[in-house]
Amino acid sequence: MKKITARLTAMLLVMLMALTMVVPAAFAKGAEGKNFKGNLQGKAQWKMGFSDVDETLDWARMAIDKMYAKGIFKGYPGDVFKPRNNISNLEAIVIALRIMGWEEEVDGVKVLPNSVKNLQVPWLKGYYYIALAVQKGLVKPDELKGFNPNAPAKRYEVARYVVRALGKEAEAREHMKDKLSFKDAKAIPKDAVGYVYVITDLGLMKGDDKGLFKPQNPITRAEMAVLVNRLDGTLEPEDKNELVGTVEDVNIEELTITIKNSFGEKTYNVLKNAPVYIDGKYRDMEDLNEGDRVELVLNDDGDVVFIQVLEKNEEPITVSARGLVTDVDEDDKTVSLFTYVKDNDKGFVGILEKNNVEGWHYELSTEAGTFALIGDTDGLEDYVGKRIVVVGTLKAQASIYMRGDLIEVEDFYPVKTSNVVTFRVNEDTEITVDGKTAELSDIEPGDMAEVKAQDGTALEIKVYSFRDRIQDRERERKEIKDGKLKGEVVSLTLRTQWEITVENEDGIYTFVLDSDVDLDNIDKISDIKAGMEIELRIKNGKVTEIKAEE
Repeated sequence: MKKITARLTAMLLVMLMALTMVVPAAFAKGAEGKNFKGNLQGKAQWKMGFSDVDETLDWARMAIDKMYAKGIFKGYPGDVFKPRNNISNLEAIVIALRIMGWEEEVDGVKVLPNSVKNLQVPWLKGYYYIALAVQKGLVKPDELKGFNPNAPAKRYEVARYVVRALGKEAEAREHMKDKLSFKDAKAIPKDAVGYVYVITDLGLMKGDDKGLFKPQNPITRAEMAVLVNRLDGTLEPEDKNELVGTVEDVNIEELTITIKNSFGEKTYNVLKNAPVYIDGKYRDMEDLNEGDRVELVLNDDGDVVFIQVLEKNEEPITVSARGLVTDVDEDDKTVSLFTYVKDNDKGFVGILEKNNVEGWHYELSTEAGTFALIGDTDGLEDYVGKRIVVVGTLKAQASIYMRGDLIEVEDFYPVKTSNVVTFRVNEDTEITVDGKTAELSDIEPGDMAEVKAQDGTALEIKVYSFRDRIQDRERERKEIKDGKLKGEVVSLTLRTQWEITVENEDGIYTFVLDSDVDLDNIDKISDIKAGMEIELRIKNGKVTEIKAEE
């Protein structure tokens, strides 16, 4: 591939900005200033970038993500890129003018030729862009005959605009009579053959795996992203927010990467959902090895927002990870961790449900029971019936209208294959649960685990049991077999039987209500509220009388 000057690269990188700024309706909203919920951290999407760019666009995904990370792509409202939308002829012309640095001259155009006036242009200034393009020779006057600025730009037309913008018109003319090797070369207009020759010689556009260039096909925004990324890849990164180096260390738990280059060795924080690409495929941080040569893109805060492996070191290394267990597959012998939650006491995983016990509320059904959710629950409606991770705190108090204990939600995340780390387990994997030797079957979703692995296979798994954590909390509650007890109602819960939890200065106590419980100063059980001062009479460990304080 021929090298292109840094100046031309910089100008061509600008052209993608035109794709969202040519017409007023397409003004874009970038990722700057977004909080974690809704884009970067958990409640709306997982991979940083556009919500409509996923594995279905595997061939263009890396290019789009990289240009997004570098701030070149600005999406449409709703964080969408519309990758399959076509570029119009007018957009392509604006791009070409920007490449040459002529856009500022648009305001100097005072007279519109009749050939331009007769066109149907979507907004007023568009006429002046076309007129300037004619003045500069990017569009020939005779090319305006039958020209539709709103029609999708064809691949051979984009080739012509870009080659002219790169100042390679003369080279294109030298190759106008060349016989191109594409099977559909005859579909390329004779006056466009040289442009196709040059742009393919530069490696910016290619044919498909069947040897077809498809010159008459429109070009999409995703295809343009690939074109620009190819151009960007011809040079070493020069921007202050881009750097290339060799991986010295990857810490999945702390979300850091240390690289070494000619400037020395430095450690960078990696944003939680920063995409990682290896061989053009979307991967995870645990797939990075010491010795990998990588390119990092940083945001304005110096955090890594994009990682691309330029050269893979095939030697396996040992990596460490800590996180909440989301899945254990005994058939495939794998365990999956959600590494963004590392606090033993704050991670919960289960199926989100909605309950209407005296009022709608959300519940999390886990391996260790059902928990009612309060706190920051906005957005949960999108995940009912799905497996999610909840970050929150178990609360002592609970509403009598809810089953189970209460979790005050701080954040939540959908569980997807793209946001968990999966390790293989074999007969050599050392597994302990709460310090005791265990098997894979002893690990449960909701447990906290620390894993040491090599080449994707777990060497050691240390597990801290979620079920044991819940039981520890239950063991803190004292028991009284017979007698009286005064205290404040913490919760009244209907499980297989009614259970009441009260708290006083001596501790927290939980009792089952006798089926013939007497109520004093209380009309019915449902009148018992959290915070109410009561006196209990207990016999054989069951509450036989409940008296409300005056």
